[in-house]
Amino acid sequence: MGIMMSLLLPALQAARDRSQQTVCENNVHQLHVALSAFLGTKRGFPAPNRWTIELLPWIEQRPLYDAIKYNKDRNAAFPRPPVMRCPMQYDLPSRVDGAGFCHYLLVVDRADNGFALPGWDIQDRPLPKDDVTLEPWYVGPEVSYLEQQQLFANPRGPHPDGRYVTISGMRPE
Repeated sequence: MGIMMSLLLPALQAARDRSQQTVCENNVHQLHVALSAFLGTKRGFPAPNRWTIELLPWIEQRPLYDAIKYNKDRNAAFPRPPVMRCPMQYDLPSRVDGAGFCHYLLVVDRADNGFALPGWDIQDRPLPKDDVTLEPWYVGPEVSYLEQQQLFANPRGPHPDGRYVTISGMRPE
């Protein structure tokens, strides 16, 4: 019985890891599709650091979008949509209690006038440092392509196997 359990437990853990990896990849894909729909409809990028809010109507979160849009309290705690959380990453609190932070980044270069230049990507956010206070998920984190290259130069991504997930797939360790 013990031998059977020792064979079964690693297989169960591997299946759980694959399942969580698939959820993360689906989240990135869903955010990519939502941003593509936004760009096609609005003919421009969301305002800087607002992409997580402005994509809500495209990920079937219109009531949450409306609640945020008409709220004037900058410290209000809005529940994070599941698509903004990677199940393989650990969760830290954000600056706003109960809000959580976004586990994904928008990679985009913006011109001096704030408009985005062509090209963009969505990827995992790197592991945050424990001493950093994170913004809530609705302050959509952004990095430039240069910052993205620096992230990929980092030897460890946020997943247990040390990888990042992007719309183009897994980036190796």
